[in-house]
Amino acid sequence: MSDERTFADDIEVEAEGEAIEAIVIGNMGWDDYGADERHQPGLARKGEVLSWAEARPLLDYEYDRSYGAPDCHSITAWTESRVLWVTQYDGSTYLSSAVRNPTAHKPTMPGG
Repeated sequence: MSDERTFADDIEVEAEGEAIEAIVIGNMGWDDYGADERHQPGLARKGEVLSWAEARPLLDYEYDRSYGAPDCHSITAWTESRVLWVTQYDGSTYLSSAVRNPTAHKPTMPGG
């Protein structure tokens, strides 16, 4: 891990200061591959629509963003203007987002 931010911290960074209105927790890594005791509380709530207050403690763990199997849960999160998710490119894990509604913006291409 390159710094001391947790997965929950990184979700908040990707939200760019907007409140996270709702979040759904999915599988850990590749279909729960690599899940350990850090991930079990989130796995117990996967598939549910949660508030950020409910989900944050479940996702507040250190994780490895570098190459290899993803070391975090898949998520879909919504802010007022964005939708967030986990992206993996060539084994490196990071968060991505897109505008939630039709909005003039400069599109990006995750993974490049």
